Amino acid sequence: MKLIVVSGWLAAVVCGAVGGCATPNAQSKAAAPIESWKGTVVAFDLGSDGRVSYKDPGVAEFTGRWGWLPTTQDEGNLVLTPSAPRSANPLQSPIIWLNKNALRLCDANGDCDTLSRR
Repeated sequence: MKLIVVSGWLAAVVCGAVGGCATPNAQSKAAAPIESWKGTVVAFDLGSDGRVSYKDPGVAEFTGRWGWLPTTQDEGNLVLTPSAPRSANPLQSPIIWLNKNALRLCDANGDCDTLSRR
């Protein structure tokens, strides 16, 4: 019993000194892309309050709510629901994080755009 207490205490001290230790079975998922993003075609603003402003000129421009469904450490699906009653179908787009300031967003047709933080 003393060995368990000492080893747990030692792990806490070592992990605290190096800034934290990951648990072996922990699986992290991709974070939601909250903030303003702009690509060559698409632009959107995701608020931490769940609101979205989306612009894809000639295709769709709307405001509404957003949701995030992470799938892996670097990927997830962004679900955008327009607030206008006539546009009841949510728009779901896969996102791949390229780095902390860039992501790739694709539409249902497989057309993709690389976006950067504004």
